[in-house]
Amino acid sequence: MNIKKILVPIDFSEISLNALRYAADFAQSNGAAIFLLHIADPDSLLNDLKGNLSPEHLLSLVKEERFLTGIKTTSILKKGKIADLILEESRTNDADLVVMGTQGAGNLTRTLIGTNTTKVVSHSKCPVLAIPGDATWQPVKKVVLAVDLEHRADNSILDVVNTMKKREAAILAVYVGTSNDRENEAELNRYVEELKIKSQYQKIVAKYIHSELFLGSLENFILDIEADMLVMITHHRGVFESIFDPSVTKRLAFHTQVPLMVIPEIKHPVFFFT
Repeated sequence: MNIKKILVPIDFSEISLNALRYAADFAQSNGAAIFLLHIADPDSLLNDLKGNLSPEHLLSLVKEERFLTGIKTTSILKKGKIADLILEESRTNDADLVVMGTQGAGNLTRTLIGTNTTKVVSHSKCPVLAIPGDATWQPVKKVVLAVDLEHRADNSILDVVNTMKKREAAILAVYVGTSNDRENEAELNRYVEELKIKSQYQKIVAKYIHSELFLGSLENFILDIEADMLVMITHHRGVFESIFDPSVTKRLAFHTQVPLMVIPEIKHPVFFFT
């Protein structure tokens, strides 16, 4: 992950400003620029409540935030559907990371932000960092990296490790498996040792969780160690739909307020010679 351009959708709510704080932290550690994207959603009641404050004026005020000092910022104003425009602007501006709040303007917005986040995560070509509404900004120093040993995604995971290495963050590579799966537990330990060698970074720890409940076990572990961020690779789209869909999330009891970074799996082309 060579992060040089970060796209941040902003609706001037506290939640989107908090997401911007996370984006600024990544921008500072990577020398990246930030693109502030404000979308006037025709379906949102919030547009009627801004009075005489133009988006241009509000964006100029946002740029004066102290945590943005020294970071190059560019404003983008658009009108239309939120998720579609986030995806479009991330491609147009060659964004390396999208950082977005997951509750937007709350009850004032008719469009469910869960739906927007799911669509962006599912279709984005670059990593997406989703910041829950109740998350409180703090430096990212302890990261849980969910590992799927059946779809190892070595290149994507190595990118994550190298990105967190710049921050000197501790990485806990977690695999959730059945209680008697000793073979996978040994494989996880070998995999972590390989990552240490390839990345030349030693702050990586293997953690095998004996359970058949993926989301619940992952959440409990995150809470137990007070992790600052969860990182997942987009192997199973249904998992992300479960996390971001409010109705399903409640049923699955995945309530953690830790930021979630979703990384698209890097797939290299396969050539067939005849």
